[in-house]
Amino acid sequence: MNISIAIPYNVTEEATTDEEAVRKIGYIGRAAAMFRVRKILIYTFRGDEPLRKAAFIKKNLEYLVTPPYLRKDLFGIDPDLRLAGLLQPLTLPVFGHRKSSPGIRDVRVGLVIRWEGYYSIVKVGEDKYVKVPRPYPIKSMILVSIDSMISERFYRGHVVKGGSVYAGYTVDLIELKELVKLRNLIFTGKEGDSVINELGKLRGLRDEDVVVVFGSPRMGIDDILKGEGLGNVLKSSLFINFVPNQGLVTIRTEEAIIAVLSILNVINAIPSDSK
Repeated sequence: MNISIAIPYNVTEEATTDEEAVRKIGYIGRAAAMFRVRKILIYTFRGDEPLRKAAFIKKNLEYLVTPPYLRKDLFGIDPDLRLAGLLQPLTLPVFGHRKSSPGIRDVRVGLVIRWEGYYSIVKVGEDKYVKVPRPYPIKSMILVSIDSMISERFYRGHVVKGGSVYAGYTVDLIELKELVKLRNLIFTGKEGDSVINELGKLRGLRDEDVVVVFGSPRMGIDDILKGEGLGNVLKSSLFINFVPNQGLVTIRTEEAIIAVLSILNVINAIPSDSK
């Protein structure tokens, strides 16, 4: 099951300060990376203001999933990132250790900074570079496997296909009316059917790309859909309560993401021939 998640533009609406909002964004990013989420979709509805809020969340999530050694290259001084230091770092293996040099056969996220004839020079660390065959687009991010060492700063390597190694999530904005057109949607909320009764259907999606849709802190996904005249979507999609008998009145979105993805992770790990 290749999992993407969809969160609303107002996912931080209950935060009382900008600092708290950014920390919440960080929790969501870490939860997504923990369970190898491929894409985070931020869905919008109701006017233009959501686009600004969604863009703020998108930028901070992208900053978080960028290796520290590439952030200066990809992000300039930006008021939307003034509190990015509050984001808890991701320790993805493809980022390496900030103070250590890449090792042979290590895989790193790199940025193409220039060409040398037929070769691309890819930045993979603080003052560390890999020479790979073929001129890839300048400023593109690629996965590179280290083959050999040329000098203290330079290595030879080759490009690795993105699906073979987890390199974090991507982030996109989408309107709610377009989101509901996607295949294999799984809506989440306490008004849904118990996950216990839907395990068979979830296991049937193990070879599929799925999108798990979460509501906002103050409105469940069912209320959001009904408010936008899209309530009928729930009749043709899975709508699941992943925390039956929950002990709290409400579960925060970042908490729900961990709860839901934990269950889907177990379902993915069960052998296909198990009953």
